[in-house]
Amino acid sequence: MADQSFDADLTRLFAEHRAFPDSVLFARRVEEKLNRGWSVRRGLIGVLGLGGGLAAVVQVAGPSLAERIFAVTQASVNVAQKSAVSAPQLAGSLLQVFGFRTLPFGGEVVWLVGGLLAVAAAFLATRLVEEI
Repeated sequence: MADQSFDADLTRLFAEHRAFPDSVLFARRVEEKLNRGWSVRRGLIGVLGLGGGLAAVVQVAGPSLAERIFAVTQASVNVAQKSAVSAPQLAGSLLQVFGFRTLPFGGEVVWLVGGLLAVAAAFLATRLVEEI
């Protein structure tokens, strides 16, 4: 008959794994490979989100966005040359350049978009710092 204690000792010895000297390095390499895949996915999602956001801005602004941007830059150069222009007149002239009596959206939308861009920039900066 087999010795029960010998079988138990043998099972216990085979259940314990010997630690290799490079086990920490191996675990770190495996974690880096796993995290690399997430980095690529996060980057891809960010790029696609940015592209979708730009497409939405172009759709909202209209097809003549480049012309409006050029007209606004020309208007701002003209306004900068005239130092006696007051703020309400400046706003009125910029609205006329766009061809609007009023903006198609409120000023809150401008601040909201600016805030969202700032948050996106902060997230991008933290991700870049994590990757370095």
